[in-house]
Amino acid sequence: MKGGIKTMNIGAAIKAVRLEKNLKQNKLAGISNTYLSDIETGRTAPSLKTLKKIMQALGVDISWDIFLKDNYVINV
Repeated sequence: MKGGIKTMNIGAAIKAVRLEKNLKQNKLAGISNTYLSDIETGRTAPSLKTLKKIMQALGVDISWDIFLKDNYVINV
């Protein structure tokens, strides 16, 4: 769908920003690689507290354009 809105889950958005910033999963925001991987792949959803920690570690405001970034609507 050229020029349309694509969907992405919150984990995929976290991973995209993390990779864009060349950050590794290693204890990002003080959480385990396994838990972060589960979040990024959509196997689990982070609590708001964990999401806030991740956003801070990524240097992104929690109110961020996470809901509309590069023509993506984020499914939370």
